Amino acid sequence: MRGDIARSSAGGNLRLRKQLLEGKEQLKAGELDAARETFSDVLATNPDSVTAHLGLGRVYFLQHDMQAAIKCFQEALARDPKSSLANVFMARAREELGDVDAAMEQYDEASELDPSRGIAQRRISRIFAEHGDLSEAIGRLREALQHNPQQVATRLLLANLLEQSGEIAAAKKELQRVLDIKSDSGVAAFRLGRLHLRDGEMSAARTVLERAVRLSPDQSAPRVALGAALKGLGEYTEAVALLKGAQQHSSNPSSLGVMIADCQVKLGQPEEALKSLRLALRRSTRPAVIQKRIGDVLMTLGKYAEAVEEYRAIVLNRPDLGEKQAELNALIEKALTPGENPEPLAKQIQHTIDSISAAKQAAKKGQSQVMDDNLGAPNVRRRAGAWRTGRLRRQSAT
Repeated sequence: MRGDIARSSAGGNLRLRKQLLEGKEQLKAGELDAARETFSDVLATNPDSVTAHLGLGRVYFLQHDMQAAIKCFQEALARDPKSSLANVFMARAREELGDVDAAMEQYDEASELDPSRGIAQRRISRIFAEHGDLSEAIGRLREALQHNPQQVATRLLLANLLEQSGEIAAAKKELQRVLDIKSDSGVAAFRLGRLHLRDGEMSAARTVLERAVRLSPDQSAPRVALGAALKGLGEYTEAVALLKGAQQHSSNPSSLGVMIADCQVKLGQPEEALKSLRLALRRSTRPAVIQKRIGDVLMTLGKYAEAVEEYRAIVLNRPDLGEKQAELNALIEKALTPGENPEPLAKQIQHTIDSISAAKQAAKKGQSQVMDDNLGAPNVRRRAGAWRTGRLRRQSAT
């Protein structure tokens, strides 16, 4: 905008500045028709305004008219060939049209024009990541950080990709670096706390998640994560209070109900736990998980026959119990036979279901660790190779 004003007459500076700021505010507020009219008015009297061409192009982009947007960005580049933003915006439009090769080349041009900005490298990184080439995606972000180590958005994306690639320690390091740079980043605090929680580092998780809750008091996710950390630390009373507060705003209140019930069991409050579980059951799309918890709580209360009824419901609703289903059905029928002592049979049923669940979790964990690092990468590498080869040829020709 400063360049636009410098090119206009002294008397028109104030009006031009006001119009451009007004257009930007309208664009930011999503008032696209008003923004289009404002930027068009500017161009009617100041056809060389790069900012107005960019603004109008962004309006068309948000209205999904990519061809009109590209034309505006081309007009901006014709007047300022060194505009990295014009290259980035045009690349985004080409990406929306599915022309990934042209988009990547334009992002690269933007990065060369202003390597410290980082936005172009982030877009290239996302393209590689979307096609499974995490190594190249991570390399791009690290290259961008060499030019500007203070880029918070780049470090956040890098942490996300490192987590996806299984480099959890490196992801934690990047998130901590974000907090060192921007201490009020609630996103970084939450994500770092979640990684500590994932690794069972409850004390570290608690510290950083308390910060996340302070920074994002209206969001339930940090509160739920902090509640899980407190639960892991044995601070059950604090955990229950926190989780109950988050429950009314949560998108998954039934899972919080289970966590609350687990804490209440630890606090020696099985009757309260049953209330929490029964409430959670009414809101749950996975009743078997909660029925198992209810059965376990009933076992602690010595209500073995009632516990067996809950376990029976699990077996009836879970055909995936497979080869053990017939065995479990036989145990359940015997336990519910009049005159039969249900206690030893209920314990055997509970143990069998626990063993099946543990085996399934182990198998699931093993499968999640198997990653195909080359998934989708060859096509991207071929496109990127062709893009780089073409670029080198053009550079040689010049």
